[in-house]
Amino acid sequence: MIENLDFYQPTIEDLASVIKVIDVTDWGETEADIRRALRNKNNKYFTLINREEGFMVGITLAVSYGNVGFIGHVVTLPEFRNMGLGQELMIEAINLLKFKGCRTIKLDAVEKAKSLYKRAGFTFEINSLRFKYEINSQEDIQKLLDKLNSVEQQFPVFNTKEDDLSQIFEADKELFGGNREDFLLSLFEEFPEYAFITRDTEDYLAGYLFGTFQNGNLKLKAGISDSYQSTINLIKAAILTVKDLDDFKVISIGLLENSKWGIKAMDELCFKQTSFSLRMYYGERSDASLNPIIFAIGDPAWG
Repeated sequence: MIENLDFYQPTIEDLASVIKVIDVTDWGETEADIRRALRNKNNKYFTLINREEGFMVGITLAVSYGNVGFIGHVVTLPEFRNMGLGQELMIEAINLLKFKGCRTIKLDAVEKAKSLYKRAGFTFEINSLRFKYEINSQEDIQKLLDKLNSVEQQFPVFNTKEDDLSQIFEADKELFGGNREDFLLSLFEEFPEYAFITRDTEDYLAGYLFGTFQNGNLKLKAGISDSYQSTINLIKAAILTVKDLDDFKVISIGLLENSKWGIKAMDELCFKQTSFSLRMYYGERSDASLNPIIFAIGDPAWG
């Protein structure tokens, strides 16, 4: 590592500095997203600090879900790239997650960074896709609602209540393959109006969805559903919540290419694919996060 740089673990008091580094990526992360990540006890940011001038030059995030961990936000300032700093940050994150008991570590890599991750020991697993639906007029919303309404309402969809969370957490741990309780709870506490649940006629869980709404962007963050109809109905519930807001501009969602119902929904609803990344893994091969009934995967750093 080059001279005058030290590793540093930022806290919530360093929020502005963390945002300044992440903003160079133009990934669309909001202050609320970063604040939520900093406050989660299962997350740990690592940064490199110029100790003489006191500013951050690079950052990465390590997220532990038990047996499986994720790495996100591997970023260095442009003037400090091609110096091996990303590799140094990766090693710190990997070592922490291994110490926490993660046997598998995953990340979503942009194509140009693939070689960096391969050198660190990561192997390609599956493509991770990003989709958007832009709202330019009320007609755009109505077209989308017409498509949603053409799909049969399989089971009722309700706003998630606190009493529903234990059932959701238990199901999510089994279906996702890691313990995301703190992540899902933070979404519910901050955006309860964008958390939805649906059950079948025997009261078994058929699906759930957690979303956020910030800066005109409805983000579908974490969704699991056992049918196409339930997937559509959960998405519809989220859209109905925001459709009359003046600043509603876009819907965004990420999903893996094996998403059984998510890919079909994106095609039928005419969402546009905006980008993709490479889901890669380190350590043991694991099916964690790959269940095909997952139709929204949150952010790259959170699986």
